[in-house]
Amino acid sequence: MLIKKIQIHSYSGILLTGLYGVFLRVLRECFDVSSENFIFIFVVPAIISLVPVYYATTGIYRSKLKLFFYPFFSTLLFLIIYSVSSWTDFPLFLLLGLPFYIIIGVLGILVGGVVKEQNSKGLK
Repeated sequence: MLIKKIQIHSYSGILLTGLYGVFLRVLRECFDVSSENFIFIFVVPAIISLVPVYYATTGIYRSKLKLFFYPFFSTLLFLIIYSVSSWTDFPLFLLLGLPFYIIIGVLGILVGGVVKEQNSKGLK
């Protein structure tokens, strides 16, 4: 039985965090879900944005700028989509989240280093 390898592209993290932002936005509007949960607003988008860096089949690990900015922009896109109508929350999330987004970018570089090391050893 042949198992087909799933192609995960580097832009899939940006797309998935955008969809997650829309999903949480709908939940917040329709079901009155609180927007003060740190895990749903910061941690889950970070994990979603780092998964394509680890599993990408496009060789994203070759560029440190891509490793930094793909997770950074995907979590920032989530923030924009999630708080698009609440402009009073946006500066707060942006200022408080900026260190977190920089940490996500650095984690992207670290995850890319792990992937590069695994590929050079032939483990992946």
